Amino acid sequence: MLGVAIAACGRPVAQVVHPPAPNLTTAIVGASLWDGTGRASVANAVTLVQGDRILCAGGTGECPIPRGARVIDANGRYLIPGLIDSHVHLLFLSNGSAGEELALDLRDLLAQGVTTVRDMGGNPAELLPRVHTMTAAPRVYAMQLVAGRRFFFNGLRGVATARGTIYRQPPALTMQRMGWAPMLYTPGTDPDSLVTEARNAGATGLKLYAQLDSTSVHRLVAAARRAGMSVWGHAWVQPASVLEQSVGGQDGVVHAAGLAGELYNAEDRERLVNDGDLQAATALVGTVGSAHDPRVLAALDSMAHRGTFFEPTLDATRHSVDHYNAQSRRRPSVQEEYVRAASSFGMEVTREAVARGVRISAGSDHVAYGLGRDRATLFGELQLLVDSIALSPTAALLAATRDAAAAIGGENGARIGTIETGRYADLVLLSKNPLENIANLEAVEWVMLGGRVWRPGQLRSGIALR
Repeated sequence: MLGVAIAACGRPVAQVVHPPAPNLTTAIVGASLWDGTGRASVANAVTLVQGDRILCAGGTGECPIPRGARVIDANGRYLIPGLIDSHVHLLFLSNGSAGEELALDLRDLLAQGVTTVRDMGGNPAELLPRVHTMTAAPRVYAMQLVAGRRFFFNGLRGVATARGTIYRQPPALTMQRMGWAPMLYTPGTDPDSLVTEARNAGATGLKLYAQLDSTSVHRLVAAARRAGMSVWGHAWVQPASVLEQSVGGQDGVVHAAGLAGELYNAEDRERLVNDGDLQAATALVGTVGSAHDPRVLAALDSMAHRGTFFEPTLDATRHSVDHYNAQSRRRPSVQEEYVRAASSFGMEVTREAVARGVRISAGSDHVAYGLGRDRATLFGELQLLVDSIALSPTAALLAATRDAAAAIGGENGARIGTIETGRYADLVLLSKNPLENIANLEAVEWVMLGGRVWRPGQLRSGIALR
């Protein structure tokens, strides 16, 4: 009213002067920058962040610092892209990891510098809403499990072992008790409808799990491609072999030990129904020598030729071996025999895969429950890739950044994995150089997720969330 009155008296109306908008750019200066693209590190770099995105990253001449920008002094430190664990399992309703334990686990992953994870088949519709309520958690992308009829309906079947015959229920029932939601696919299922249902549940792709033949693999891959979704699978998916999955166009396969399936013919693979069957079969043929069998090598060569990704998940197997080493049994169980065979065979298969040019994505098979020391980790996976597979620290880091982003694929993968203009501002600042020693990944000073900085102590204590 005052302004109107003044104007009515013929006096000039006062002009409201708004202060200039604050500059929302953050400049991280002085660090040695490894951007994950494959180019060499840049000393004394400048990385500009605006909002949740990278504005510029490079040398001081490449990225002038805007006036008024917030400056973070990172002199003497090492800046790398946020790490990606492309194989985790987060939702275990029967073990409590859907609640506080899940939140603690995700905060701990973020504190380790893991800014993105891919849940490889639990229950996207249950998992993702829980994650979205959390203040501090990595980006979570979820895959939908798909399996054939015998995975759901096979009756009680006896598995002969050295300890006698063991009877197991259909594997799908075990999964459902954990809160997982595998989808049934049969020759009569419309693959496009299944893919639509998976996408509506929040999944970014399909994970083919078991009891699917090569024809089913082809049909599901084609349907997923039409929807812009990725397809990964267990190696093998009983009866489809790794070679058949690669020829069928899958984006990737998981678990190095699964290439033991290449050592069985199609008829034998068809008869393997339960997990116990697979374990006994792997224990029987999985050796260091059989990893060099021409049938295994043919599958790896097909993967290399077609660009099929490979997630060996070596650290999970190592943890299982450590578990059995801590026990003393006169007669090993079928699970122990499987684990020991899977470890030696899988390690040698991974060496062959790297030698033959198969693309590696670093997935740990981490689970979000139980004692922390018993959980596989991305750090443990990368350490094994360097120490046991002889990857360089740089190659191992690429498997957990640029190449893991490509493994996730689609628009989601195009926004993460490297420090480039337009990508998410997911960064890790280290006090030691990981390119000299992969163990230096443990020297995390802070983690940036979408432009927001978190310190490990804040995340693990919960102080930042109060």
